[in-house]
Amino acid sequence: MKKRRLVFFTGAGISAESGISTFRDNNGLWENNKIEEICNISTWKKNRKIVFDFYNKRRSQLKEVLPNKIHFFISDIQKKYSKELDIFIITQNIDDLLEKANTKKVLHVHGNLKQMHCTACNNKWDIGYEEVNEETIRCPKCNSNKGVKPNVVFFGEIAPKYREMKKILNSLDNEDMLIVMGTMGNVVSINNYANYLNSYKILNNLEESPYINEKYFNKVFYRKGSEAIKDIENEIKNYFKLK
Repeated sequence: MKKRRLVFFTGAGISAESGISTFRDNNGLWENNKIEEICNISTWKKNRKIVFDFYNKRRSQLKEVLPNKIHFFISDIQKKYSKELDIFIITQNIDDLLEKANTKKVLHVHGNLKQMHCTACNNKWDIGYEEVNEETIRCPKCNSNKGVKPNVVFFGEIAPKYREMKKILNSLDNEDMLIVMGTMGNVVSINNYANYLNSYKILNNLEESPYINEKYFNKVFYRKGSEAIKDIENEIKNYFKLK
């Protein structure tokens, strides 16, 4: 018999309590930068220096950022209940705070800030928290310079991890659970999944979102994730009859 499944689907809201700005803060600006300039596949070559400077700063800042109670909660759930449940962690975040909290096998559907991507040969490689020079960096596989970009899925670009994400979400049935935390639902339409999935569904956001219909969820907690985690763990334990 297959194990019952528990899926966490997380967004920028879970990292906000660590001091990382959410993508839509400040009237469409991200850390005082226009999103169309620093996160658009059709303009990134034109704005190459701006793009590299922006992600260099984000990477450098990330080195000092610590995970918060939500990241540790997800990691703890994974440790405590992996024998009884198949647990999947899907995040839209490009930070590594879940990994810093010792969470394993995190599916980053929008890329990884600590990696570079060569669009010429599709190579991806880790650079840690280093700052890189857009004029001198080259792909270690094909030696391209102009094809190299941060391994972040830009608007207008195919997100290769979506296929795996969809497979996991579509596998959920009425014996399973989906927990959605810290997302407006306007990039990945989690609302569509919540609508047709028969699993038990929990939503935790700071406030209502126009892109998510709370009626599709069995439980809704509108408050900080750090304030909701005890209730969420009780829901997990009660639903799956765990000790």
